[in-house]
Amino acid sequence: MAAGPAGGFIFGLLNAGDPDPNPVGRFFYACMMAVQTPLHAGFPPRVEAQADHAFKVWPHIALSYVLIQGWFVFREVKRDRKPKG
Repeated sequence: MAAGPAGGFIFGLLNAGDPDPNPVGRFFYACMMAVQTPLHAGFPPRVEAQADHAFKVWPHIALSYVLIQGWFVFREVKRDRKPKG
């Protein structure tokens, strides 16, 4: 469930609609896309993304899913290797 907003956040950081490299503006745009992307089922809104519905956020969502799952697996493997006692 966290991969949708995380993918939208990554999309917002990488593909900000404003050509100005303002880091604060990119962060707020990324927060906005983290909320809007799951509501639009993986498609960016037309106005902010300046793209048609052929442009999808699903690759960013898949990458977020892999990173989140990898972190959970790493944490469990690390926890299992600790001596119990």
